Amino acid sequence: MSSDVEASIIAIIAPAAETEAGEITRETELAELEIDSLVLTEVVMDIEDKYDIEIDMNTAEAWESLKTVGDIADVVKALVAAKT
Repeated sequence: MSSDVEASIIAIIAPAAETEAGEITRETELAELEIDSLVLTEVVMDIEDKYDIEIDMNTAEAWESLKTVGDIADVVKALVAAKT
């Protein structure tokens, strides 16, 4: 499931970042992709819809914790695991 989640998240992020999915890795920083808070909000909403989860984005700390694609993947994996 781990690589499936990451691949799915990359597939959601790539068009938002106007970048080829093959150029994005787990270590890719969102700032590198020029993903600002508005685009990140849209990406998070798409991810929430896909996995039927809710990512808490109501605090500045939550925003600060999402620096890389891997950070997002880790949060999603934890939330999906918590549902089962």
